[in-house]
Amino acid sequence: MKYLNTAAILSLLCASASGFAPSARNNQLQFQLQFQSKSQTQTPSFNDKNNNALQSPTSVESQLFMADRVQILEKEASTSDSTSDSTSPVTRSADDSVSGDIATEEELDGEYKKGIAIIGFITLLNASLAPVWHTVFASGNSPPPLFLNAIVSVVAFTGLLAGGSLLDSSVESSSALAGSSGEKWSQQSFRGGIELGLWKGLGTTCHIYGMALTTANHGAFLLQLTTLIVPVIQGLRGEKIPTQIKLAVVLALAGIIGFTQDPSGASDVAVDAAQMQLGDSLVLGAAFFYSLYDIQTFYWGREVPRTELVTIKVGFQAILSILLCAIFVREDVVNYITSGPDLAVMIPVVLWSGLIVNALATFLQVGGMQSVGPTRAQTIFASQPLWASILNFVFIGEVMGVQGFVGGGAFLGALFLAATADAPKPKLKGAEESL
Repeated sequence: MKYLNTAAILSLLCASASGFAPSARNNQLQFQLQFQSKSQTQTPSFNDKNNNALQSPTSVESQLFMADRVQILEKEASTSDSTSDSTSPVTRSADDSVSGDIATEEELDGEYKKGIAIIGFITLLNASLAPVWHTVFASGNSPPPLFLNAIVSVVAFTGLLAGGSLLDSSVESSSALAGSSGEKWSQQSFRGGIELGLWKGLGTTCHIYGMALTTANHGAFLLQLTTLIVPVIQGLRGEKIPTQIKLAVVLALAGIIGFTQDPSGASDVAVDAAQMQLGDSLVLGAAFFYSLYDIQTFYWGREVPRTELVTIKVGFQAILSILLCAIFVREDVVNYITSGPDLAVMIPVVLWSGLIVNALATFLQVGGMQSVGPTRAQTIFASQPLWASILNFVFIGEVMGVQGFVGGGAFLGALFLAATADAPKPKLKGAEESL
C-alpha cells in the first residue's frame, strides 16, 4: 500500500540599456590616412622624369589600392563600434528591474504577477515533502535524516550539472536577473553560490535536529517565523514596506498561530523541558538561516547568472551535507545500508525531492524572488503548512480542526493581499549602496 501511496503522490504532483563607447579607432585611422596622404603629396622630386613617373599607370594602381584600403579600414572601424555597443555593460537596479532602461509600470506589474505564481508553485512543491517524506519515515527501515538529506542534495547537484543549461533556456527570465557575463564560473559566482549553500545547509541541519527534539507544533510555529524575521531584517536595511504588505505579514503570522494550535491530528507527545528548549532553539536558528538564505537569494540573483548560482549553491550544500553525515551519523548510515533499504520507496522519493524540490524549485526561486522581493515572498511561503495539510489529508488521511481552517483562511487572506499589492518600484543602484 505504501508503494501505491508514493506513486500516487508523485504522479499527482508531477501532473536593456546599451552604453555608448566612443571609437578611438576612428581617430587613429583618420590620422593614419592623413599622414599617408600628406607623405604622398609632399614626396620630393629630383627631376622631371621622376615627376612624370608619379602619373604613370603604376602610380594610379597605387592610388586605387589606397582607396580600397581606406574602405577596408573604415569597415573595420564600424564593426569595432558596433561590437563595443553590443558588449557594453548593463546596470542592474537594486530592486526588481533594469535601471538602464527602467521597465514600464505594466512590465513590472506583469513580472510581479508571474513572480507571485512562481513563489506559490515553489510553496506547493516544498509542501509536497510532508506526505512524501512521511511515507519514507513511516516505513519499517527508515534512513537517517541527515543521510537522506545528503543523497537528495547529491541528486539535485547531478541534475543541475546535466540539465542546468537546458533549464535556463527553457524558463523565462526576469528583467532583474543577472545576465551572462564574459567570465564563466567567476570568483563572484562561487562567492554567491557558497554563501547560499552555507545558509541553506545550516538551516536544514538545524531544522532536522530541532524537529527531533521538540514538538511538531512548536517546530512548525518557530520555523515559519521567517515571515516576521525577513521583513524585520529588510526594514533594518532601509527597505520601505507598504502598509498592505505589513497587513499581509500580520495575517500570515495569525495563520501560523491558528494552524499550529489546532489539536486535530496533532502528534505531540510529552517531551523533556530541557530537550524541548534545545529543540526550539535549533528550529529558531533554522528560521534565521532560512531568512538569510531568502534575502541573499534576492541579492545574488541580480549579481550572478542563475544557472551558475544555483549549481554552485546546491553543490556546496551537497558537500556540507556529506561531511555532516560522515561526522554525526556514520554508524547509523552503515547500519541502515547493511539492513537493506526499501529501494521501491527510496528511489522515487529521492528523485522527486532532489530533482524537483531541491533543483527545480531552487532554480525557479532565484527568478521569482527578483520580481516579488523577500518580504512579499514570505507571506506566500508562510502558507506552506496549509498546502501540506491538504496534501496530508488527500494522501495519508490527516485532518484539520476548526483552528486549522481559521489559520488557513488567514493564510489565504495574506496571499490575496500580497497578490493584489502594487509591484515593487525599481531603485537605482547608487541608492542601494548609500544605505
